[in-house]
Amino acid sequence: MLVNELEQYNPELLHKQFLIAISKADMLDDELKSAISKEMPESVPLLFISSVTNQGLTTLKDKLWTIVNALQNGLRQAGFNIGITTTPVTPVLLNGTIPEATHLTHDLRENYNIFCSIVVYPVVPKGVIMLRLIPTAAHSLEDVEYTLDAFKSIKSKLDAGEYRQEKLAAFA
Repeated sequence: MLVNELEQYNPELLHKQFLIAISKADMLDDELKSAISKEMPESVPLLFISSVTNQGLTTLKDKLWTIVNALQNGLRQAGFNIGITTTPVTPVLLNGTIPEATHLTHDLRENYNIFCSIVVYPVVPKGVIMLRLIPTAAHSLEDVEYTLDAFKSIKSKLDAGEYRQEKLAAFA
């Protein structure tokens, strides 16, 4: 059912890695959990979670923080300024103008299939672009590596002035 909904919404999403978290698992008996598990494709990770009993939450949080730490450490090691962050929301601070920020995020979305929000003046000082990445437990370490490579590429383009153009950057 969920896979069918994803396919109707955007078939490309079926090619992305994901997991299914069944909440309120404390209300399900083992027989129902087993029946639900049998309905799911074997290739899709399934996790039963409950905020009441904490069932599955440690597993989910550990997976999330593995991805977050890999992303944040990788960005730092690649020379990106991510400031001080203690949450999965990962800021990436770059120098540039509002038009450059617009071109850059459009390039990320259209050419790299990476969505992130931009924060510009007056929220941050003039000349600063803040990109906000929000990794999830559904992301993989391969996704992190891909994101790091994409960010190195857009940083090179930004430094080379490719986003200063009046027209939008070329998109594949």
